[in-house]
Amino acid sequence: MKIPISHKATRRNQRWFFAVMIVLFVPCAFYLKLSYSQFADGVGRIPDIVKQFLQISPEDLPVLLRELLTSLIIAFLSVVISVFLSLLLSFLIADTTAPNRWIAKGLRLIVVIVRTIPTTIWVLLAVASMGFGSMAGVLGLLFPTTSFLIKSFTAQIDEAGKEPVEAIRALGGTWWHVVFNGAIPTLYTTFLALIAFNFEITVAETVILGMVGAGGIGVLLQEYISYYEFAPLLMGILVVFLTLFALELMTNRIRKRLARGAR
Repeated sequence: MKIPISHKATRRNQRWFFAVMIVLFVPCAFYLKLSYSQFADGVGRIPDIVKQFLQISPEDLPVLLRELLTSLIIAFLSVVISVFLSLLLSFLIADTTAPNRWIAKGLRLIVVIVRTIPTTIWVLLAVASMGFGSMAGVLGLLFPTTSFLIKSFTAQIDEAGKEPVEAIRALGGTWWHVVFNGAIPTLYTTFLALIAFNFEITVAETVILGMVGAGGIGVLLQEYISYYEFAPLLMGILVVFLTLFALELMTNRIRKRLARGAR
């Protein structure tokens, strides 16, 4: 006796999904003018590019480390400012703590609009208004970072339930008592884990967005790419890789310790 593991409607939807993908693949490939000969030529040049990349140069290491520090500071300042803004706004938006549902809906709509605009666009707008440099990086990262944290904090506040909030209100507590005596102590470790995770993402974004004028090590990497300076470029890539790898290990350890401490 065969036991079906999925519903007929689910299997039908899956078949439609894959059929539509296959049908759309060919016109999409023609629209982008993807060429097999171009792909083959590119693959043929890979050995030469690899040889050029193997010529690592430590001469630019001090400059790379200095610009890397700039990228880390840009990310840190963006996250710190975003945390203060997000903590206030998330409690005004969350269903369980919102003092006014119309204000909450308006703020939620603004956050959705901010999140729909890519981070690169925010940085380009900041560069256009502030000029190239670190100020544009901090300002450009501030909007997407804040919207991400607001969404994450709001979800955690709503998942925590209304019981602590209702208990404090029953004792005559104000909205500030609800926030600082009820919600934050309960969600403190969760918020810290989210902040650590967001800092890791923001550092990676800072490196990439530096290539469009946000300052930091991304500016150097863009220069190396433009002038085909593969030796310092490889050193820069290694510096970025080791930094992001160390950050991931650090944030994972922080999240594990916070999870153990919350039990």
